[in-house]
Amino acid sequence: MFILKIYGRVLAQLAPERRLAILLVFANLALAGAQFVEPVLFGRIIDRLTTAQTHAREPTWAELTPLMAAWIGFGLFSIAAAVTVALHADRLSHRRRLAVMASFFDHLLELPLSFHGGTHSGRLLKIMLDGAGGMAGIWLSFFRENCASITALFVLLPATVFVNWRLGLVLVVLVAFFGLLTVFVLRRTHGLQARVELFNAELAERASDALGNVPVIQSFTRIENESRGVRRIIDQVLAAQLPVLSWWALAAVATRASATLSLLAIFIIGVWLHLHHLATIGVIVTFMNFATILVARLEQVVNFFNFLLMQAPKIASFFEVMDTAPSVADRPGAIDPGRLAGQVVFDHVTFAYDDKRKAVDDVSFAVKPGETVALVGATGSGKSTTLSLLHRAFDPQDGAIRIDGIDIRDMKLCALRRNIGVVFQEPMLFARSIEENLRVGKVDATNSEIALALERAQAADFVSRQTEGIDTLVGERGRTLSGGERQRLSIARALLKDPPIMIFDEATAALDAATEKQLQAALNAATRGRTTFVIAHRLATIRGADRIFVFDQGRIVEQGSFEDLVAQGGLFAALARAQFMAAGA
Repeated sequence: MFILKIYGRVLAQLAPERRLAILLVFANLALAGAQFVEPVLFGRIIDRLTTAQTHAREPTWAELTPLMAAWIGFGLFSIAAAVTVALHADRLSHRRRLAVMASFFDHLLELPLSFHGGTHSGRLLKIMLDGAGGMAGIWLSFFRENCASITALFVLLPATVFVNWRLGLVLVVLVAFFGLLTVFVLRRTHGLQARVELFNAELAERASDALGNVPVIQSFTRIENESRGVRRIIDQVLAAQLPVLSWWALAAVATRASATLSLLAIFIIGVWLHLHHLATIGVIVTFMNFATILVARLEQVVNFFNFLLMQAPKIASFFEVMDTAPSVADRPGAIDPGRLAGQVVFDHVTFAYDDKRKAVDDVSFAVKPGETVALVGATGSGKSTTLSLLHRAFDPQDGAIRIDGIDIRDMKLCALRRNIGVVFQEPMLFARSIEENLRVGKVDATNSEIALALERAQAADFVSRQTEGIDTLVGERGRTLSGGERQRLSIARALLKDPPIMIFDEATAALDAATEKQLQAALNAATRGRTTFVIAHRLATIRGADRIFVFDQGRIVEQGSFEDLVAQGGLFAALARAQFMAAGA
């Protein structure tokens, strides 16, 4: 039932092009019918020839021509129909393969960060490629072979009984045996193949993880260890796959043996029936052709079920991801408020990644438009999570976040995020040119706007020194650049977006002291008039903040200006003393 459910869902993906799909189905039905009629006509011609010979006369062209013309006509129709079906089936399959890949990719981008945090990107890429490729193979197989095969087995096979019920029953028994054999092998191998795909997914994860960390592997001389780890998984894949291959090899041998025995049985029983005047020679020839056609169709069906079994776990993983509903989505009737002023209110906001501990615990504060607020605290105190809630990377379990008096859950996601610029602690650049990375912030930015953003982010000088300037490719994750250069591009990208609300999550952590000092002045000018949130561990970078919120275990435990918090002698003062004493030393 699992295999049939997967098969049905794969065929349902053809719905956007259902008219062409239905046309191809009818073409297959006509093709199967034509192939069924050919042996009947051939058998009738044989009977005309033997009847004439029995009566010691020559057969006339007048009695043979209609049958021969019909036989030739059906043969030519079968060739033309097969070519037409194959041509359109190929095009349909490739179009839908690319379409489902695009849908899968779009869906992945909408899934929450919690999903991506728990699922390896290498596994997701493998699921997308394998799932779409497997469906394409099933569509091609369905229109090229299996639709006609199913028609032959379940529609035309019973019709053979009306030609000669005794020989027809032999074919029915043959098909029944094939059916039982296929079901038996499917049941034996279904669970085994699912285990194979688990190892394949683990192999994709391990290889992707290693390729993404080649500098670490080479620096720590881990090449041999990583290679051994991949080979170990490959051995597990092979060990799990061999029993599946053995079962289907047995099915293939049984299929071939059954085909040979069936042809022999048809011939022997046909001769016996002819000797007892229960079947003509033409009927024997007709059923020999029927048996040949059905054996070929049965082999196609067995091979298809083998292919479907191999693809089913991959396609099931594909649909499992597609069935994952985004936890953050537009509400019905969500609005686009346009450009916001930037008044931000957290109203008793609580959020937990799981049921064990609250990452944000009953946080409330209000920020005026244009105000700069800093969030400080130990690692894991809830600072980044709090600001992730602001741009709806997650939604809180309790409380509300409002901007300009509007609950952010009542805004369209794209409208909300259009009003917020985020500079992440990790720059996260694309393996594209510097210009393409900057235009992520504003696709239609002018050259002068790009130049201004680079200048404000203190990035203009190093970009001008690149071999191809702004067209220079930065490599995967920006690896051809230094950490400080990557971060400055990330800041320029956010400045180019020109939003009313800015979030800097440890944006200057990767910069040296001199560059950080230059950048700080530039950021102060660039963020003037914007509501700005800054997460910082180096307290010297937030002395100019209007207010500072001190977080501890998901709660705001202190708030005020830099000087006020130092004077209070609390947690912030202790952090400040520790940092400045270390700096002095």
